Amino acid sequence: MKALILLFFGLSISAFSNSDIGKAYVDVMIQQGVTQATLDNGLKIVVKIDRRAPVFISQLWYKVGASDESRPTTGVSHMLEHMMFKGTRTYKSGEFSQIIARNGGDENAFTSKDFTAYYQKMHKSKLELAIKMEADRMRNLTFSNQELAKERQVVIEERRMRVEDKPNSKVYENLRLISFDEKGAYHSPVIGFQQDIETYSLNDLRVWYEKYYAPNNATLVVVGDVNPVEVVALAKQYFGDYAFNPNIKPSDRTAITLKGNARVLKLKAKLPFYVLSFPVPSLNTVDKEKTAYTLEMLAYVLDNGLSKSLMRNQQIASSIGVGYRLYDKYDTLFTLSFIPANGVSNDTVLTAIKAQVAELINNPNFIQGELSRTKAQLEADFIFEQDQISTQSYYLGMLSTVGLGIDKMFTYVGNMNSISTTEVSAMAKQYLNFDDANSVELIPQGVK
Repeated sequence: MKALILLFFGLSISAFSNSDIGKAYVDVMIQQGVTQATLDNGLKIVVKIDRRAPVFISQLWYKVGASDESRPTTGVSHMLEHMMFKGTRTYKSGEFSQIIARNGGDENAFTSKDFTAYYQKMHKSKLELAIKMEADRMRNLTFSNQELAKERQVVIEERRMRVEDKPNSKVYENLRLISFDEKGAYHSPVIGFQQDIETYSLNDLRVWYEKYYAPNNATLVVVGDVNPVEVVALAKQYFGDYAFNPNIKPSDRTAITLKGNARVLKLKAKLPFYVLSFPVPSLNTVDKEKTAYTLEMLAYVLDNGLSKSLMRNQQIASSIGVGYRLYDKYDTLFTLSFIPANGVSNDTVLTAIKAQVAELINNPNFIQGELSRTKAQLEADFIFEQDQISTQSYYLGMLSTVGLGIDKMFTYVGNMNSISTTEVSAMAKQYLNFDDANSVELIPQGVK
């Protein structure tokens, strides 16, 4: 089948001869309208054509994030993301962003637990500029103590605004601390612990950059009004001479999940908050894929069902949230959170949640209507998401980077539609054991 696809690619796009293709790619595959290629140095390329507007989004994804970190350098991936805008041997500090803006583009970056990514959104005529500049900072980044000092203060302020001054964020940070062992992935926050942000050195950043920023640890994703052959040719032109890094190995880390821990936080806050977590597998770690999709469906069904029951009908909660991270690289958490209504205790809300979960376990047909509505909504959401090239590129890049493959983007709806009420009920019974749950309770201390 691969030979047929390769032949199709070579015949349908005339910009390359067969010999050119052999030089440019190690592998080429067309799937669901998406072209995938791999350069000789290991750089992966993913291209999806979308000609509804004369624009493109280009993203470069690196397989490194907070899950690769440990004390005393937590947050180093995020700090390096900031430093990537502070100059290379080619461009001065801040010049990257200035050039993109001057050419009518938009650019930024983001760091997560499992990856770091950089993007530019521009007119299609600026494709070469975006790829050229992104390739430059993969290898030519300059490191300045002066720039680090500036960005350290920026990140400290960012942590203050996002975590220290937000009680609910502190709750979730503490939930990770008691739900994941400190020796494994997912224990530390993406932004890093305050002490680490204040103390890691310029050399720590340089070592991280040299270790992980290499073509065989990256994926270039381009979505928009582009020619796949041109994208691959430009990638080869600007990334092709970069050497394969033999020191990059598949991670041997795991997310070591914990059970039955509880923590109470007394913070300045206006409202109480309560969060539970249950250790569960992700799509990447599960034995049977359907288990992960069913956990995803369980989260949707519970979120909608609990919101209706506890907020609208019983009016004992002012907020309900149920979460599950299907695409995490390692084992993950299934979370339940709530804010009780004024004058209602946490125990009252928690008892009601347990009762509804028990009803789901004992009577699967209890959720038939909610399951049908959820399936229809998920299918509609998928269609709407295709209207945004940024959303398309995100899923293509994320799935490729965490090792799941882009086909998961196109099979999601079908997998979710195949789930029955009985399967959802069985998942709740298997994983939502409240005796094993971790919990963090926020008790407000008043705000002046």
